[in-house]
Order: sequence, then structure tokens, then C-alpha cells
Amino acid sequence: MRWGKPDKAPERAKTTLIAKDIVTDPTALRWGTVSTIKAPVHQIARFIAYHLEAGAAQMDIFLDVPDAEIAQQLAHPRVRFHQCDDAFWADKPDKARESHQLRQASNATQAYKASDLDWLAHIDVDEYILTDQPLAQHLAAVPADMAFARMQPVELMASDDPWSGPAYFKRTRKAAKRKTADLIEIYPTFGAYVPEGFISYTGGKNIVRTGFRRIRLGIHAMMQAGFKVSNGAVLDTVHVGHAHAPDWDTFQRHFDFRMTHGSYRKKTNGNMILNDVLQVLIEEEGDTGLRRFYDEMCTATPERVGLLRKHDMLVTASLDLDEKVARVFPAPGLTA
Repeated sequence: MRWGKPDKAPERAKTTLIAKDIVTDPTALRWGTVSTIKAPVHQIARFIAYHLEAGAAQMDIFLDVPDAEIAQQLAHPRVRFHQCDDAFWADKPDKARESHQLRQASNATQAYKASDLDWLAHIDVDEYILTDQPLAQHLAAVPADMAFARMQPVELMASDDPWSGPAYFKRTRKAAKRKTADLIEIYPTFGAYVPEGFISYTGGKNIVRTGFRRIRLGIHAMMQAGFKVSNGAVLDTVHVGHAHAPDWDTFQRHFDFRMTHGSYRKKTNGNMILNDVLQVLIEEEGDTGLRRFYDEMCTATPERVGLLRKHDMLVTASLDLDEKVARVFPAPGLTA
């Protein structure tokens, strides 16, 4: 099998933003998250409990499918639920709700405008901020002339119990400053055709300073009046851990949507080589080919974990999600 190289995406017009008043005391700094979510209650509970225990001062949860019972089960003084029903969308442009991505951006922008936090991260329910020390300490040290901080992505690999036991995440090839040959050593069949070694996004996520005007908070970018904000710092030891396909069932369940509307879709500029890889596998081998792809690219076998460690492409974390849920939401029935 052989696929062509992806085209480069066009550059956006850019701008810089400089904050007037910033908080440099980590004990006073307040950060939080905003998310548009459609997921089972136990997954939302894990997401909330993890970030509350990590220090989030406020979490805005927009329920893409309105569910008053979820909001009641997971009621917490530092969590605000927004029910995205027809009344919620009535005063917003029709285009804002056309796709999942546009709904995410609209909701994140609404939360940004209303936020009284110092920093706000736009992340998904299957993402966990991983850090070597309290996030507030990292954010307090971000230079004053930086409008946002970029969290590098790491992708969760399938293992026996990543939620309670060791969780293995892989880094992108570029973040680890490795060559394509190293990817081929780790992933012999598909490493040459999945350029960064990721099956999900590779651009990372931003946590942004609040208080700027005319901001639109996208999935991977901060915009002001149509211009991409460019002055951001990279947090080298802070990662957004993406549980994109933590098991084969999850990969299969979301596959069709992701091929047409999600992260595997074919982009108009032709730069989504992964779509080509997966399409050929479907046509030639069906589910057998997809399973072969998943096992190589997503499974934390001892050999693959060792190779990732050898090439400085491994991040290991202890999520302990159910323990955190039990502490934050002691009512029974919220663990998987």
C-alpha cells in the first residue's frame, strides 16, 4: 500500500494580544475548563472529578444532548451545566449549531465572554490535563506577553486498565524530535503513512488568558476579530492526554462518524492521509484490516511501550479516575 504526502494547510492572518493585568501568584491564580459533551454520566463524572482534583476553579459543561438528570447527579459548586436545548440556541445564529465543531466553538466562546477566571482551557470529555506539578504554577510562570499556553497532545494507548492502573500515552514524532525511520521501527506496517504516529489530532490544545475582547475560542485556536492569535507559549511538561480510542470497542463505535465528520475525515485541502489509509484497509480487508491497524497503532504492548520509551515518545501517568469520582461524587452508581 502507498499513499501520497499531505499538502500544507494555508496560513491564516495572525495577530498578537497583550494582557494588561495578569496573576503571577499561583496560589491566587484561577483556571478552569469549558467543554461541549455528549457522553454517559460515568464518563462525565470521571472528567469532572479529575479536573476538580487537579485544581480547576470552575468547569462549564455544555450538554449537547440536554439531560437534566446528569446535571442533578453531578451537581457541584464548581461546575456549571448548560442544557443545549432549542431555547438555548434560540438567540444564536443558525450556523452556530450546524456541526459538532461549530457548537463546540460557539459554546466555548460564550463561556469565555462570561468567565471570571484567569485562564480557560477548551477541552473534550475524553481529554485529561497531565502535569508534573499543579497547573497554576505553570500558568503563573507564563511570560506576560503570551496570550495563551499550548498543551502538547499525547494519545492514550489501549491497556488492561488505564483508568486505575498505569496509563501509557504516546507523544508525536515532532514533539520528541524523532525521524520517520523511528516511527517505522515502532509501527512497522503503518508508521510511514501516519506521519506523527497519532490517529487523532496532533496540534495540541490551548489554555488561554481571559479578559480580551472580540475573542472566538475554537477547538485548537484562539481568534480575535477573525485573526488567529499567535503569541503563545508552549508548556513543555504539560500535556493534554487524549483518550481517543482507549479500546477496540470505542474505536469501532465512533469509526463511521469520525470518517465522515470527525478526526479521520478527508479535508478539502487533501492533508488527511489517515483517511486514505483507513479507506484502503476497509476496501481490501474490512474489519480484519482495521483491527490490524488498531492493534499496531493503539495498543500498549510491552514491546511497543519499550520502543516508545527508547525514542522519548512515552508519557506515563496515573489517572485514578474511579478513586477521584468516589471522593468528588460519593453517591453510588457513577463509576463504570
